[in-house]
Amino acid sequence: MTKTLAFRWALLSSVASALLLMLAFPFTRVFPLTLGCLVPLMLALRGQGWLRGLLFGLLFGFIYQSYIMFWANFFGPPAYLFLAGYKSVLPAFFGLLCGGLSRKRPELYPLAFVSGFVGLEFLQTFGPFGVTWGMLSHAWARQPLVIQCCSLLGPWTLSLLLLMANASLLVTLLPEYRIQRKRWWIATCTLWLLSLAFGSWRLGQELEPGTTFTAGVAQNSMGRDVRWDPNFAQTALLNLEKLTLSAANRGARLIVWPETAIPYRGFRKLPRLTFEIGMLALQSKSYIIVGSIEKLDDEFNHTLNTASLVTPQGGFEGQYDKQRLVPGGEYLPLEKMLRPYKIFDRVMRYIPGENAGGVFNCPDLGIRPGMLICFESMVPYLAAQRVRDGSDVLVVATNDGWFGTNPAIAHHFEMAIFRAVEQGRPVIQCGNTGISGMIDERGRILEETPINQAVLAVHEVTARRERTLYARVGDVLAWVGLGVFLLCPLLPKGTQASAGKL
Repeated sequence: MTKTLAFRWALLSSVASALLLMLAFPFTRVFPLTLGCLVPLMLALRGQGWLRGLLFGLLFGFIYQSYIMFWANFFGPPAYLFLAGYKSVLPAFFGLLCGGLSRKRPELYPLAFVSGFVGLEFLQTFGPFGVTWGMLSHAWARQPLVIQCCSLLGPWTLSLLLLMANASLLVTLLPEYRIQRKRWWIATCTLWLLSLAFGSWRLGQELEPGTTFTAGVAQNSMGRDVRWDPNFAQTALLNLEKLTLSAANRGARLIVWPETAIPYRGFRKLPRLTFEIGMLALQSKSYIIVGSIEKLDDEFNHTLNTASLVTPQGGFEGQYDKQRLVPGGEYLPLEKMLRPYKIFDRVMRYIPGENAGGVFNCPDLGIRPGMLICFESMVPYLAAQRVRDGSDVLVVATNDGWFGTNPAIAHHFEMAIFRAVEQGRPVIQCGNTGISGMIDERGRILEETPINQAVLAVHEVTARRERTLYARVGDVLAWVGLGVFLLCPLLPKGTQASAGKL
């Protein structure tokens, strides 16, 4: 019989896990906590049964998601609470299954928790609200040696290693798992050593020659309080033009503007503005990627979130309309039902673009930038799609001004680090208020700007064409983790001694 924690202690343990995991992310960034922060949750769920498992999983999920999703409060408390609640559904379901399984098959509980949590993180990327926001592995974004393993089987690889460390601590703490301790520690230490050896080799690996060019990002830092004020529109445009010319004078030949940088709606239908930007590209002799809001001529005043490529000859040669929109921010789910309520007035009326592309061609530079707009850089599969379509450098245009100084602004930039490692492609990110910069194909930061300052970043970037193992095989590890979790109840029963007896 598995001895479980008393209800109040299990409740406190669930809360403790959520708080410890929160501390692993910006601003506090105590990332080593991820090596053991889930042990209290594992203790809380162990042997509790279905309903209590559901409660503790929900509590853990809601507290953690309320912190990690706090940025959504900009769109109003209903959007924030809905998003935090929605993202807590899977942790609650995970807790339900772990609570039940740990009572019926205690010997399989550590394996089920590890594989199930990998599957949980993977499932969080599905659906309109799906992002990898707050994954275990993301806490280690600024540790290049450790994150190289993500080029093998995706971000789930590092999450698996961290979960195995948590499971090893659990079996050490509980006498009923004494028979499993040696196996867990040998497996965990072996995989960590192999991962670190691989990371060291990959960081020191001599790469095949790529196409090197100088890139610039124009962070004009127009805050959300004045961003769409007509009195500041011309000022915003002049700032961008000044930054662009400065970048060109420093040798930049691909210059990226932020998401929706043009402070006028329907930019591509305004001849005066398109001529002005075309002449800027001609004068700077650079490709410019311009973010704008394009209006559709329909009764609902729908708009597109667009990135356009302007050539050094002054022409407009490419357009990408954002595919993955922010629910509750860029569009309103259940719009007919909810739109009449004034509390949802902040929610915009974007619709996803119809063109499935997203890879521009810059023949003068010999590169093919793959576009990701804001929310789109938060999921691995969109970056993978750009690489499959021939991109050799990833470009993230974003407007993180509505984050203010929330730690989400740093977390978003760190997601770009993972996209670089996973796909073996450099990333150029430009945000309206930051963080902007360049990241190489190994996830090393080449340039990083401060937030809420009008600054320019210029750096050499080398486009790459080699594909990582993860780019070739996709989310195999995540599917395996999910499969093992669901199959655990069907595995042959072990002996009583396999779990031990209290």
